[in-house]
Amino acid sequence: MIKLFLGNKTYVLLLIPFFLACYQMLNYYFEFIELVPNQHFGLWLENIELNAIVGIVLASLVVLLNSFGLNLLVNRNNFYERNTYLVALIYVVFMSLFECSYFFNSTLLLHSTIIFMIHQLFELNKREDGRKNIFNAFLFFAIGVTLCPIYIFLLPMLIVSVTVIRQLSFKESLLAFSGFSIPFMYYFSINYLNGSEWGPSLLRSHFEIPQKDFWFVTISLIVFLVLSLFSVVFKMRQAKIQTNKQIRSLIILILFFFLLSLYQLISFQQIAHFSLLIIPMSVLLIFAFLSDTYGMAANVLFYVVILYSVIKFFLFLPSQAV
Repeated sequence: MIKLFLGNKTYVLLLIPFFLACYQMLNYYFEFIELVPNQHFGLWLENIELNAIVGIVLASLVVLLNSFGLNLLVNRNNFYERNTYLVALIYVVFMSLFECSYFFNSTLLLHSTIIFMIHQLFELNKREDGRKNIFNAFLFFAIGVTLCPIYIFLLPMLIVSVTVIRQLSFKESLLAFSGFSIPFMYYFSINYLNGSEWGPSLLRSHFEIPQKDFWFVTISLIVFLVLSLFSVVFKMRQAKIQTNKQIRSLIILILFFFLLSLYQLISFQQIAHFSLLIIPMSVLLIFAFLSDTYGMAANVLFYVVILYSVIKFFLFLPSQAV
C-alpha cells in the first residue's frame, strides 16, 4: 500500500476519505475517544456546543483538506524528484492517533493556517519579489494565533523561517507587521461594536487526563521524527540550494512545535499540540521511505502505526466496559 501511494497515480487520493470514514465509524461505534460537543475557538467563539454529526463531518472534512493541501504543497514545489501522494496518507494516519482529529475544533483549523503559511514560505523561496508571500505568511500565522492564543509565542519561529529563506527588507518588515495585525484589528473592531471586552481567560488552558494510548502516540511520533531528521541529513548533501532552504525552514518548525508541545504537556497534561509536528514531519518523512538506508525501517514502522490506528479501538474495550 505504501508503494501505491509513493507512485504517481492521483486516483489513490480517493482512498484517503475511506481511511477517514473508517476511523470515524470505528470511534463512533466503540467510543475509544469521547467526543466533546462544547468547543471554543480561541478569541472568536467560547464554549460553543456543536451537533455531534456536524462536528464529526466537519472534523473529517478539515483533516481531508489539510492532507490534500499538504500533499499539494509538496508536489507543486517539486520537493521530490516526482509526484507522490504518501504525504496525505502519513498525515491522516498520524492524525488518527490524536483526539483532536475526531471532532471539529480550533486545533484542526490551526493546522490549516500552518499549512497555508508553509505554502507562502515555499513560494517566497521561488520569487525575487516576495512581498505578497511575506504578507500572507504573517497573516495566516496571526489567524492561527486568534484560534489558539498560545501560538503567539511561536512568532520567532516564523521570523527565523523567513530569515532562513531570505533577509527581510524594511518594506517587507512593514508588510509582515501589517499582515500580522489585520486579524487582531478585525477582532478588536468586532468586540468594540458588540460592546464586549477581551478576556484574558482565553489565554488559559485546562488540565486533561492523558488519552489511553499516550505513550504509544508520543513514542511513535518521536521515533518517526528522528527517522525523518536522519534521512534529511543525507538528502541535504545532494539537494539544490532552494530545496535545502525549504528543509531548514521545516526543521525550524519542528523545533518550535516540539517546544510548544512540551510546554503544553508539562503544564496541562495535553498532547494536542504534538499533532502540529505531523505537518513538517509528513513532508520530511518521504526522504526516509525513499532512502536505501532507512527505507525498510520506515516501511515496517509505518505499517505498525497503520495497524495500531485500527486495532486501538478494540484494545481498550475491557477498560471501557468496566
